Amino acid sequence: MGQGSSGRGLKVGASKGFEADPSLPGLVRHMHAIAAYREELGRLQASWDTLSLLGELSGNATEMAGTRAAFGELSAALLQHLAIETHRKALADLRTKAQNGINILVRNLFERTADIGFLSADEHIRALLETGSDDAAARIALEARFKEYVAKYSVYSDIILLDREGEVRARLEPHAAASSNHGIRNEALASDGAYVEYFGPLDIVSDEPRLVYAWRVERPGQRPLGVLILVFRLADEMDGIFRNLIAPDDWTVLACAGPDGTIIASSCPIQAPAGLKLPPGALIPSNKPLRLGGRQYLAVACEAAGYQGYLGPGWSCIGLLPLEAAFEREEGQAVEGVDAGLLDSVTGDPALFSDELRTVSRQAGVIQRDLNRSVWNGWIRQTDSTEANVAFSKLLLSEVSNAGRKTQAVFDASIGDLYRTVIAAILEKCRSHAGFAIDVMDRNLYERANDCRWWALDATFAKALSEPAPEAFRACRGVLGAINALYTVYSNLILFDATGRAVAVSQPGHEDLLGTALDGEWVARTLSLRSTQDYAVSRFEPTALYDDAATYLYAAAIPGRNGRPLGGVAIVFDSTPQFAAMLQDALPSDAAGKPLAGAFALFLDDAGKVIASTSERFAIGSACDLGVDLGGVAPKQDLSRIIAFEGRYYAIGAVISRGYREYKTRDGYRSDVVAVCAVPLGAVTAARSTLAVAANANAATLARKPGEGAVTEIATFHIARHWLGVPAREVVEAVDAADMKPAAATLAGSVFAGYKLYKGAPVPVLRLEARLGIAGGPREDQQIVIVRSAGSLLGLLVDALGTIPAVCAADIMPIKELTSRDDVPATGVVGNAGSGAGMLMLLDVDRLGLDILGRTPFRAQAAE
Repeated sequence: MGQGSSGRGLKVGASKGFEADPSLPGLVRHMHAIAAYREELGRLQASWDTLSLLGELSGNATEMAGTRAAFGELSAALLQHLAIETHRKALADLRTKAQNGINILVRNLFERTADIGFLSADEHIRALLETGSDDAAARIALEARFKEYVAKYSVYSDIILLDREGEVRARLEPHAAASSNHGIRNEALASDGAYVEYFGPLDIVSDEPRLVYAWRVERPGQRPLGVLILVFRLADEMDGIFRNLIAPDDWTVLACAGPDGTIIASSCPIQAPAGLKLPPGALIPSNKPLRLGGRQYLAVACEAAGYQGYLGPGWSCIGLLPLEAAFEREEGQAVEGVDAGLLDSVTGDPALFSDELRTVSRQAGVIQRDLNRSVWNGWIRQTDSTEANVAFSKLLLSEVSNAGRKTQAVFDASIGDLYRTVIAAILEKCRSHAGFAIDVMDRNLYERANDCRWWALDATFAKALSEPAPEAFRACRGVLGAINALYTVYSNLILFDATGRAVAVSQPGHEDLLGTALDGEWVARTLSLRSTQDYAVSRFEPTALYDDAATYLYAAAIPGRNGRPLGGVAIVFDSTPQFAAMLQDALPSDAAGKPLAGAFALFLDDAGKVIASTSERFAIGSACDLGVDLGGVAPKQDLSRIIAFEGRYYAIGAVISRGYREYKTRDGYRSDVVAVCAVPLGAVTAARSTLAVAANANAATLARKPGEGAVTEIATFHIARHWLGVPAREVVEAVDAADMKPAAATLAGSVFAGYKLYKGAPVPVLRLEARLGIAGGPREDQQIVIVRSAGSLLGLLVDALGTIPAVCAADIMPIKELTSRDDVPATGVVGNAGSGAGMLMLLDVDRLGLDILGRTPFRAQAAE
């Protein structure tokens, strides 16, 4: 019976209360923390085997065998739960990354479906196709316009214009093909939709698959003139998405795959090259590892959640994580500071921790408490014993106690890791969802910067500002109105002249602005711009242009021939509903897809003021009072931690804006915004006091010491933080208080707690904290110490059992030397009883017995 065999005997398999995941045994060998606990518990199991054998010699074999079996069963259950939660956390982290990846892509592609419809109606494009001949000057001018468009909407690599016959009339990038016979042309000419989305080879673009958007160019009610094609920078876009989702030291591989499992793009072309067709099981939800290229991976596949009814091209995002790195511990300081109060709070929350998880913790406590009581009672039975093996029995009891403490320490550490694993998963979820929110915000506002600059190049505006006339401004209002009808993210579009005076608006309800000077420093900045690539943005602040609510205003200058702006175009972003929708979509959800109860998300500016919130608790423009210093949040330095706020613990994640493409990264604009996601963990409660519950009196404390006179063994226990005791010879034994019959309602609140049935007879139980005036209350894990008192049996209700030290008579200070009161039911105090628990008060059991017997109508039976 060696340690090795015991260690191998602790397996992760089925345990009572849940079905085992058949894939777990193959995964556990990669969970190094669990392997370490299994080895340590295996060594302790070997110790229990030895102690059980020795127990046969001392008469304690039955109790020892029961404790040994209980620890063994709990060890298996604990390791199982650790494995399950470790696996769940790794899958949850992987799934969040994959889901965010596909959702971000689909939101981006949604914007592309709008771009193709808007640009295909461009007057310059129509005019070129209507010439019917190859006008070189018009083609060069249009290609220059294409260049301006791509300089702003940098998600495109090429723009191609075909006539009805498929001849290339203008394009941005040179290509050998002068015409196209691809089916996309006929589909765009005949479709009754709003766009054509295609991924694959295209004869006028590349033999390699490309993602393009196409639509017909036409005038309303007339025959189509041709087809416009936008070539999307898919590889470039996916690289950016992957970089944002995967840290440099992260082993995760993300891949975008088509409906048949063919990889379209991936973060690692070595492990998941484009064109590789994944096994059919890769797209089916499963907890089983995926074998790919001779390597095993945790794998998840996520479909797009959709955005405003658009589901994208039907792709999925695949998350892959090599098994050898899948379960590395990287929680870091985010969970190292989890205190006892937090653990007490969150572990009792059924929304965060399953019944099975909470049962493991309770079972460990019950087993340890029962073991302590068994050892404590063993000491009591040996008090004043004259049997020859008393020394051996006491030594064995000490070893049992030591083994119990060591086992409990391992359980405490592993259960703590179990809870921290769950909390770490919640923290990572908060951080990931905050990252999703800020990414969506940056990408959305990137489009706003593009829109204002592109619309500022409309010839209708330049003509009206250079040759002012009522008819020209009415034409401008028509153009602005048509744009605003397509782009509903704006509450208004404003055209203003070189003096800052509004001359046209998109919304008839805002025509009172016409002729008035626009207020705001952004107006002067706009009129000082000299490049068509430049733009101005207001601070996020209340403005009359948005009904005195706070928003961003984006503006671009309308270039004049002499290099000086003729005026500008300002767009009023409809921030309140738009930002609220972004944050709502970023909230973590439960299994039913609904936002987690009590969770909230915020956008904060660089001064910590609220830009948007999903909670009415945080008003727009107010200072965020979460009590978290967000000054340390920086690009690639996200924040995740646990805070106490308004009586509750919250897990929060915070991510600062990182920009998108050139927006906020190299275009000169800087405005730091932080997204915060918070999930409630539980009410803030005081940590339960840790009581000295182990019966750990050692041989040196218990032994009679020559020359020190008579000693008395004291059976000690705890109530709240008070250490109390009675002579061990007056104790019968300690029993569980679980089935005690409580006192009648008329006696509630008195010192009488109720009755405990002991060996077929009821024993009155004294509530010691009430008798001694100790602040406290009932606890679930209280125990009853049965003592002989005034010729009867009396139960003392205590919080926990303590040590049984041997105290010299000379060390006991009589109570009368400490107080003149005669109502204190104590005989004396001991200043140092050898356990480090402080001052010990010795109770007078006869006095206590008279107190309780005088208060109850029931006379306890005489002690046997």
